[in-house]
Amino acid sequence: MTPLQAALAYLQAGWSIVPAAIEGKRALVGWRHWQQAAADPDQLRAWWHRRPRANPALVTGAVSGVVVVDIDPRHCGNHALAELEQRHGDLPWLAVVETPSGGWHVYLRHPGGRIGNSQSRIGLGIDVRGDGGLAMLPPSRRPDGTYRWALGGPGSVPPMPPSWAELLRPAPRDATCSKKAAPGASQRPGVGSDDPGGHGRAARLAGWLRALQRAPVGQRNSTLHWAACRLAEVVDQGGPLSWAEILIRAGVEVGLEPGECRDTVASGLGRRP
Repeated sequence: MTPLQAALAYLQAGWSIVPAAIEGKRALVGWRHWQQAAADPDQLRAWWHRRPRANPALVTGAVSGVVVVDIDPRHCGNHALAELEQRHGDLPWLAVVETPSGGWHVYLRHPGGRIGNSQSRIGLGIDVRGDGGLAMLPPSRRPDGTYRWALGGPGSVPPMPPSWAELLRPAPRDATCSKKAAPGASQRPGVGSDDPGGHGRAARLAGWLRALQRAPVGQRNSTLHWAACRLAEVVDQGGPLSWAEILIRAGVEVGLEPGECRDTVASGLGRRP
């Protein structure tokens, strides 16, 4: 799919789209007007005719009906998210983009009212793209990689939980980075890494994926099985079985065969994903 085709598809979903640079994550056009109303298909075609390689970017906020929570594990985002989820409940991971740096963009429906933009104000390593914000959309690319839908898409963006809407509306509040490592951050599978309670589900998933990415050749299948067993525990507590697909894709990305990944994840879950 070309960048223009993607932009038109996102527009069809009701989102306001502008072209963005490959470097710098900045809009290539003046976009204040497009924070109030989405461009029409002819405008998108004109923009991409001039810049065919431009990235499609979402104008977040009420104009698109979307808020993006940007989690950056490199800056304690997993830890801060775990702490926030303890107090405000889990974020629903139904429409999630994986960024080139290994972070996550969690898409949520705009709850109404004013949702501002912030950088690490509700938690270290967690940015919020609300009214007047910008988020790169798949298949956007940067010198270090591409954005891709890890789960769901425009049609599966869930409502923002009321407790999170309440968190994002008031004055920002700080969340410090926990000294305790996120699941899988520095542990081998099976060694004190069950995360028996307290940590948010999203932080667990990020830890499993990180463990899989770091697993040496010869241990990747066993690491994937371990992650699937951990997912089974989360599913038994009401967590999303759909995360099995994320584990399968992650297994393929580290070099395992797709069929092998599906069988391994199914075995860990004790059921077919």
